[in-house]
Amino acid sequence: MAGLVALACVLAASPLLVGLALAVSELQQLTRHSELLVQEGLAVVRLGSQLRGNVEDLDRSARQYIALRDPALLDVVDRRFLATARTLQLLQELGLAPLAQPLQHARTGLGAAASDWSAGLQRNRSLAAAAARVHDLAADADSILASGRSAIDQQIVALRLAGAAARRVILVSAIALLPLTALLAVLSSIAVMRPLRKLSLAIAELGHGRRGGAVAIGFPSEMRRLGKRLDWLRRRLETLEADRDRFLRNVLHELKTPLSSLLTGSALLQEADAAGDHARRRELAAIVAESGAELGGQIDRLLNYAQWRREQRAAVMDWFEVRPLIADVLARQKPLMDLRRLQPELVIDGERLFGHRTQLRVALANLIANAIKHAPPGSLIEIEATLRGGRCELRVRDYGCGVPAFDRSRIFQPFVRGAGDRQSGLNGNGVGLSIVQETVLTHSGIVEVEDAQPGARFKLAWPYHGQRRAA
Repeated sequence: MAGLVALACVLAASPLLVGLALAVSELQQLTRHSELLVQEGLAVVRLGSQLRGNVEDLDRSARQYIALRDPALLDVVDRRFLATARTLQLLQELGLAPLAQPLQHARTGLGAAASDWSAGLQRNRSLAAAAARVHDLAADADSILASGRSAIDQQIVALRLAGAAARRVILVSAIALLPLTALLAVLSSIAVMRPLRKLSLAIAELGHGRRGGAVAIGFPSEMRRLGKRLDWLRRRLETLEADRDRFLRNVLHELKTPLSSLLTGSALLQEADAAGDHARRRELAAIVAESGAELGGQIDRLLNYAQWRREQRAAVMDWFEVRPLIADVLARQKPLMDLRRLQPELVIDGERLFGHRTQLRVALANLIANAIKHAPPGSLIEIEATLRGGRCELRVRDYGCGVPAFDRSRIFQPFVRGAGDRQSGLNGNGVGLSIVQETVLTHSGIVEVEDAQPGARFKLAWPYHGQRRAA
């Protein structure tokens, strides 16, 4: 989803980025043109003024030599000629077209003046013509300076035209690209919202109990994975509904069986009482009591399961005494244990345990009830409570037929009964062990079943928090 949103933002912003790139390009060109114009303008003004000064110095030095005939002034005149020639060369290197003709005229005049000056000195002739040519160079310098200013003015006009053109390009780009940006933004929002709308509709369908259609989202990958999870939830809800219907049917059947035994036993008990058969009456009374206890146990387990689901989120964990907890559970199971002649054997290594007492009592009651159901008559049921390695542990063992390896993980699922229960005809609804697992999970622990040879040993282990309290 993050990739789709990022792609949508990039697509929506791409026209603006193009427009910004065009604007930057135009501004860069204007900047380069402006910088070049400033450099050339400064160079023209500086070199033009320098040329004017060179010509004035040359004219003055030449006239001084003619008047004074001082040989020392000849070197000065020669240096003035060279300085003027260098300035003309620098002006020519600027490459300004309007300066080409005035510069050529000035170079020609300077060459002629230098030639006349040299010839006059060699032949001892009058230097007045050479001095006049030097004086005329002042007009050439003024012409060069004026041409340079004219060239700068032309470039300023060209710069203004370029600026106006750049503004038109930016304005046209903005007018053309803004609608495209809006269109891409709308299309991108549609692409982003489409999978979200699909998810919203699918959730609404689940909320109204309509779970017929699969949830399929092709793009982006995050939404596709979320769609798969939602489709898994839809299938899971369908499975849970089917389990609920099957559970209700099984509960009705399992409640009906002990109830029928109660009714039949009661009728037979009345007949035996009328006949005065005391042995038969005791046997039938035991059957009635066992069926009543079984019926009560079924109802208690169902009620405990519903109660546990309501209370599990409000669990308050603390240290509690373990012996009274076990005694309370055994007192509730005493009639069934007496009927089957079962004896509890306790191993307590840690008088206190940490956790939610009510939930753990329900879990322990389910484990002991499960052990009573599978234990052979006259055998032991071992119950251990220990604190070991930073963990609380509860163990319940019976000496029955044990749990097959392929059933040890699935018997903790709701409404799942082990293969041994189904083959032996033992009654059950598959709820008790699921309560045990969910209880230990709320305590961040684990539940395991081991082959005790003979029988099965169920172990609950979970960490305790804070300092261990003294017994």
